[in-house]
Amino acid sequence: MSEFMYSCPACGQNISCDTTHVGTQIACPACNATITVPKETAGTAQRASGLAIASFVCSLSSFITCIGWLPGIICGHMARSRIRRNPSLKGSGLATAGLVIGYLFLMSEVGTTAVYVWRVSNAVKHGFENARQSLATNKIIVVQTQSTTVSNNNQPVEPAPAGVVVTTSQPVEPVTPATTVATSRQIEREKSEWTADISKASFPDHPASGKLHGLDFTVTTASFRNGDLKIRAGNGMLVDIFHLDASIEGHSYEVQSDEGGNTNNPLVRMTWNEGDVIQTTTFSKRYGMKLQFGQAVNRKVSGKIYLCFPDDSKSCVAGTFEVRLLKQN
Repeated sequence: MSEFMYSCPACGQNISCDTTHVGTQIACPACNATITVPKETAGTAQRASGLAIASFVCSLSSFITCIGWLPGIICGHMARSRIRRNPSLKGSGLATAGLVIGYLFLMSEVGTTAVYVWRVSNAVKHGFENARQSLATNKIIVVQTQSTTVSNNNQPVEPAPAGVVVTTSQPVEPVTPATTVATSRQIEREKSEWTADISKASFPDHPASGKLHGLDFTVTTASFRNGDLKIRAGNGMLVDIFHLDASIEGHSYEVQSDEGGNTNNPLVRMTWNEGDVIQTTTFSKRYGMKLQFGQAVNRKVSGKIYLCFPDDSKSCVAGTFEVRLLKQN
């Protein structure tokens, strides 16, 4: 005694029947029509589902094609649906295996794509940040080379030393035309007197303040991020110190205002207002600087500064201040 499948001649409904009922009449469970169980279908064997086989084969092909999991998942679901509706079909295990392998490859593809997108977005973010810092550091900066210029009275003017950093609108060291020998000697004497001996400089015991281009400069806020220190005054003036260490906690810095300079010196930029015009000058050497920082408490570091510039107005900022540590990019 065994079961077999046959279809209702009236509605096509698949019916499972035992071989002992061959030749008898039964009512179709779907349309209620009276049908006779056929003899010729007795003992019909089950057949494997082609979709189940296709699901398993396609999913396995993902090891080679990398995209076989997609048809494998689709065929697997279709095969399981048909097997549930037609008991004469077998291959449920193959369909399940195809689905499992297919979904494993799908998760692997999703994870790989997510990692790739994260790396690309992180690289783009760092690229934009580096470009922004580079533009901020080199904004309207011109390095004057050795050349001879002519003043309004057609007298040649001594060129500034190579490497002196000036802006397009405000020279760091304007040179007065040498009209007489006495005037020329007086200029050289005034220059030689402006030497910032940092080894003898001390930190004043008062909040950091001073003058930039003859304008009062009182520190209101200071922040540090990615090696750059930004010191602000209430009147919109600003001092930026670029390319310090990644962390300033417990560090000290000392830069002598020598003529030769040091290519490893931090870049220092001061920004001030002349009426409605914002002026900016950046120095790579000939300035003097002394910095001292303590340990961080609640993401704040106490600091001391002595900073002087080689301009005609002898700009200088000195005293104590507090630095807020911003989140690193």
